[in-house]
Amino acid sequence: MGNSGIPETGQMVTGYTGYRPFTTPKEVALGHIPESDVAEPIENFVEEDGTWRTELFEDLIPGDVFQKILSIGVDKMAAEDDTIFWSASSDGRFSAKSAYSLQNQRPPDPDEDVWKTIWSLPIPERIRSFMWMAFLGRLATKSLLHARKVTNNQNCACCGHPIESILHTLRDCTAARYFWLRHSPPSLLHNFFNLDGSNWLRDNLRSSEQLDSGMSWAAFFSVASWLIWKNRCTTCFKGPRSDLSPPSLEFSIMAKSRLWHEAWQAPSPLPNGRGPTTARTTVMVGWTPPRHGWVTLNVDGASNGNPGAAGAGGVLRGWTGRWIAGFIANLGTATAVLAELWAIFHGLDMTWKKGCRAVRLESDSQLAIQLINNRNDPVHPHATLLSAIRRRISQEWLVSITHVYREGNRVADWLSKHSLVYSYGVHEVANPPPELASIVREDAMGISFERQIVAPTPTIL
Repeated sequence: MGNSGIPETGQMVTGYTGYRPFTTPKEVALGHIPESDVAEPIENFVEEDGTWRTELFEDLIPGDVFQKILSIGVDKMAAEDDTIFWSASSDGRFSAKSAYSLQNQRPPDPDEDVWKTIWSLPIPERIRSFMWMAFLGRLATKSLLHARKVTNNQNCACCGHPIESILHTLRDCTAARYFWLRHSPPSLLHNFFNLDGSNWLRDNLRSSEQLDSGMSWAAFFSVASWLIWKNRCTTCFKGPRSDLSPPSLEFSIMAKSRLWHEAWQAPSPLPNGRGPTTARTTVMVGWTPPRHGWVTLNVDGASNGNPGAAGAGGVLRGWTGRWIAGFIANLGTATAVLAELWAIFHGLDMTWKKGCRAVRLESDSQLAIQLINNRNDPVHPHATLLSAIRRRISQEWLVSITHVYREGNRVADWLSKHSLVYSYGVHEVANPPPELASIVREDAMGISFERQIVAPTPTIL
């Protein structure tokens, strides 16, 4: 429901940011909730600063649900109507890609490590693709084509076996069996011909055996399997030939696997063999004081899990580096970018209340700054919080927002990472904690640190 009652997680309403599975707090309540409370408008559960009145519902819902609600932003000043957004994308907009991903969501795959192994093997890309298709059982063998009613003939073209399956083609056919008997490691050979298809592929791909050439067995096994398959395809389309005999196949596999291995080990003409690298340069980074008459607000957000237990912190300092004010906020459960946005929101709120009217806000989150600057986002999951931030920026004061590297944001970083020891809500830090005093002094002294950054692209006149 919208502003007329307790929010349903999974849709966005005025003053409601974030998305969750389509579940209402009422459905997960630990006890009976009176109908009068269910009908209460959302604004009655929220303080003027947007924080939740936790005492009204903390004991009514499970702890994990409670923590998720805490990070949801509610803006009492918003005048926008409730908006539906697409919860399967990060920006709230529908796309075919996000719909496809949603349709294909699946539980954790126990064979995920096989996938990672295949795609990390030092072999040509086409062989990686082939091995993955073989593991999925999608090679176009005659048994598969027969099952799809493409052909009535399931016989193996190489040896005449009545059923040409993937396992038969790659392992049990005459030429393949001849090769594997002569080249399989002894540690694998005792069980090599007894496993079913998926376990046979899995065991060989996971093997840690190394050949005398230095090539891993998993890579050699993949190359050999692919060449066995090519031998089978040639026989199917061109008929039996002398150059496709078991000894000829064996020679071809040994020669090509050696050449590919040597080529893979050879130095690449490009760094790391991955194409041109981006030029980088070393710069010195530290906290920069504001000019006279201004203050610098450093803010940072942190999430332990993304989403996970999240917090925010910020510090307000003058041109000498003197500590004016600070805050720490426990946000409940949130993503990293939501924590960064909350840090900006609470930092601006603190700065306004302190009477400062010319402020340079510094954050090390480029994404958060981009979201604030991009106003074409009415369906973004964090649209309400972004609107509240922009409204605070548009007050009668001067605010500039700048991205800084973490080395120039160390105080705010420290505060955000220590937020989880505090209770939910925003806590003022009037003076720097003793553990933080040395960092504050180093900032005031202009201490800086080396950082590697992407070198600016030279301008061609």
